[in-house]
Amino acid sequence: MLPETPARLARGRALFNARLFWEAHEAWEEAWMEEEGDERLFLQGLIQVAAGYYKAFVQAQPVGCVKLLGTGLDKLRPLDARFGGLALSAFVAQVERTLVSAREWQAGGSPIDAQEVPKLDFSN
Repeated sequence: MLPETPARLARGRALFNARLFWEAHEAWEEAWMEEEGDERLFLQGLIQVAAGYYKAFVQAQPVGCVKLLGTGLDKLRPLDARFGGLALSAFVAQVERTLVSAREWQAGGSPIDAQEVPKLDFSN
């Protein structure tokens, strides 16, 4: 990772955990524009997941939510469980559960419950 990336990652994490999804997206995008390789893929996955939650809770758009959560997960799943110093595998599992609910919402069910928003934690 580039020297500036950990601070940007931490800032985005704090914003995401405060449910400031667009702001988290923007914080991670700063790092994404400069990174390469797996780090870039990792950041893009986080950005897409944050955008998916933004679609769900700010714009109430189930189609966009499903698409963005799915594409974000596709990028995050292959990475190490503690990539970037985060508890990535636990986060991915929680986002996968949200994706199931989002697909049900898209099919005419109830919107996603706000309690389904995961926290992005540092790994131990």
